[in-house]
Amino acid sequence: MYKIAILGSENSHCAGFASVLAPTSGVKRFPEFMLWGVAGDDDSNIAVSEKAAVPVFSTDPAAFAGQVDAVMITARHGGLHLPYAMPYIREGAKIWIDKPITASVEDARELVRLAHENRLLLCGGSSLAGAAGTVRMKELVRNKRGNVTGGHVTAPVNLVNDYGNFWFYSQHLVQMVTEIFGQDIVSVSAKRKGEGVPAVFHYPDFDVTAYFGTGYSATVYLGGYSVACEKIDLGAEYFMPELNEFAAMLREGTVRQTPEELVYPVLVIDALIRSMEADGAEKEPVTL
Repeated sequence: MYKIAILGSENSHCAGFASVLAPTSGVKRFPEFMLWGVAGDDDSNIAVSEKAAVPVFSTDPAAFAGQVDAVMITARHGGLHLPYAMPYIREGAKIWIDKPITASVEDARELVRLAHENRLLLCGGSSLAGAAGTVRMKELVRNKRGNVTGGHVTAPVNLVNDYGNFWFYSQHLVQMVTEIFGQDIVSVSAKRKGEGVPAVFHYPDFDVTAYFGTGYSATVYLGGYSVACEKIDLGAEYFMPELNEFAAMLREGTVRQTPEELVYPVLVIDALIRSMEADGAEKEPVTL
C-alpha cells in the first residue's frame, strides 16, 4: 500500500485526483494507493472533503512528511512548489508537481540539483501533455520531422492573478509546443496585446507561432502545403494521464522525463517573460 498526500487543495486538480484516489463510493481504481492526507486552506479542504474520503486534512503543507511515500503538489502558485516539496525530498518521497513546475529559473535549477543528489523520482507538468490531441500531433511530428515547416499553438492565459501572473497558466501552451515540436527551442519572442499574448518559438529549422488567450488547439504545417489541425478537448477526466504517470512512478519506479526535461518549460516561460518585458525582443532560454 502506497500512502499519498496532496498539497494545495485550492486547485481543482486536487479534488480531481482525490476523488479518484479516495472515492466516496464505487470502485476504487487504484486499490493499492491510500490517500492519507490533503493540505490547503480550510475552505478548500472542506470542498475536497465533500468529494473524497480523505482521512486527514491540514493547513500545513509539511504535515505529512515522514508519513507518506509520495506527494502530489497542486498548489496554484509555482513559487510554492519547491518549498512544499523540500520536507518530502528530505524523507525520500516521490514527487509529482503540477504546472508550472516552478516559477523561477533558480528554483528549477535547485529542483534538478536535488533530484540528482537524492536520486529523486519526479514527474508532473501540464495536463495538456497527455491530452489525446497533443499526443496525436506529437506522433505526427515525430513521424514526419524532416517534412515539418512550422506550426501554430493556442491556449488560454491568465495574465493577472494571485499565483504568479503569466507563470500561472502559461505552461499549458508552452508544454504543448515542447511536447509536439521538441525541446530544442533556439529563442522566443512575445508581446502582450490586450488580454492576450502572441508569441513565436524559433526552432533550428522552422518557427512555431502561438497565441496565449483562446481555446486549446495545435496545428502542424508540412511540406507540400499540407496542414494538420487539432482542436484539443480535455474532457471531464483530463487529469487521468497525469495520474497514470504518477501511478507508474510509484509502481514501476519509472518516469517519462529526466529532471532537466521536466523543468524545460520553466526556462521557456522565463524567456517569454523577458521578451515581453523587452517589448517583444527575441530572447533565448537560459541553460541549467
